[in-house]
Amino acid sequence: MPRDTLLVPLLEIAQGTALSEDDLVRMVRDEVSRLSAGARIQEYIQVLAIKRVRDKVGQRASHDRACGKHRAREM
Repeated sequence: MPRDTLLVPLLEIAQGTALSEDDLVRMVRDEVSRLSAGARIQEYIQVLAIKRVRDKVGQRASHDRACGKHRAREM
């Protein structure tokens, strides 16, 4: 998946976690696969997948900050 402008907010949310850009892309691909299975309408699946991953990553980042597990983003 080429670096997409839709991924930029996701990358910003992931700052402070141990997730790399490759991890995020893999998570989005996995979510796209789950959403695509049996879907009759395909147009917005990538957007929905990115939103779901964004929510998961945001929850993880919030939990890490609350537990004092703030990490520098690895590049």
